[in-house]
Amino acid sequence: MQPLTIALIALKSHKTRTFLASLGIMIGIAAVIVMVAIGKGSHQQIMDVIAKMGENLVTINAGEMKRRGGRLRLTGNVSTLNLRDVEYLSQEVSGLALAAPFEIKQMKVKYLQSLTETNVAGSTPEFLMARNYEIEFGEMFTERDQKMGMRVAVVGQTAIKNMFGEDDPLGKTVRINAVPFKIVGVFAGKGLDSDGVDQDDILLIPITSMLRRILNQTHISTIYAKADSRQNIDRVADQIKLILRDRHKISDEAEDDFTIISQLELESMKAETSELFTRLIVGVAAISLVVGGIGILAVMLISVKERTREIGVRRAVGATQGDIIKQFLIESVLIGLFGGCVGVAMGVGITLGAVAWGEENLLLDLNSIYIATGVCMLIGIIFGLFPALKASRLDPMVALTVE
Repeated sequence: MQPLTIALIALKSHKTRTFLASLGIMIGIAAVIVMVAIGKGSHQQIMDVIAKMGENLVTINAGEMKRRGGRLRLTGNVSTLNLRDVEYLSQEVSGLALAAPFEIKQMKVKYLQSLTETNVAGSTPEFLMARNYEIEFGEMFTERDQKMGMRVAVVGQTAIKNMFGEDDPLGKTVRINAVPFKIVGVFAGKGLDSDGVDQDDILLIPITSMLRRILNQTHISTIYAKADSRQNIDRVADQIKLILRDRHKISDEAEDDFTIISQLELESMKAETSELFTRLIVGVAAISLVVGGIGILAVMLISVKERTREIGVRRAVGATQGDIIKQFLIESVLIGLFGGCVGVAMGVGITLGAVAWGEENLLLDLNSIYIATGVCMLIGIIFGLFPALKASRLDPMVALTVE
């Protein structure tokens, strides 16, 4: 009889034991596939959020940005960036599609008799293209509004709910520091950014109105620069750094008084975090694979002990040690493969079921299925090798006398 046939007969004669031995593998493989799907889905979601923040975006922040609590935060109070920097960059940087100044501050806004705290921001019409915002109702303020410092505003969806409730905001007047601003447009919903900040909680006014009428300052904290292509992002970022260092008269040995973060760098940082998270949860899920392997080891050792006489008979009729090793290795691999196949079916089923249920954060990874199949065979070989060797080393004469 062929070793495969013998192995199948042996496993079939102990169905419950075979199932229990493969149960740990089933759970482990299913858990790994689902965890990888969660990790891949989270990574894709983060990349989509970054893309929605602005295409080919290069962000210049005044001062040094450091990561604290998972977010990039400004350290110190630097006032070297200004509107003239924006104009100069627009003229001098090749490959730059546009540049938009940005200043934002959380402030109390008055509508009728109610006060609401929201993010009041100032920018130019280029802000729409730089940050991929869209106007849902009304219109964006114009370049003329911007130059003349008109008191007009465009509002986000969250700010509308907080300030106006069910009222139509278009044409309404709000007051910021007692200065009236007329709502001329409404942004389409954007959702959260890559740091979890609500991009819809915003009241945008012309940058000149923001600086002169509200903050009484001349400096800005951020410039959004948009490269004309993804390939030019790094080149544009390098040019911006050289030009700003020259304009701010920074010596060669001195540190920058600004921080440049390109979309590529942001994607890389988020990808590293996502990958680390995926590895961690997959590592935890993989522990059950080790438990499953130990189950195979225990079952195979019991099987060797129960079939000592069978092993003796096979050796007596000419089976070599290699034949015995092959027989028991095939059995352990089959247990691993059975558990793996069922585990793959469970993992794929859970993932697709969750997606169909409306959970968009899962993304099935075919590589995890292929790897899982290989891992099942490997576990079968590793944890079945010791019992197989033990069986092959039994003395045929002694084995034949065992009842």
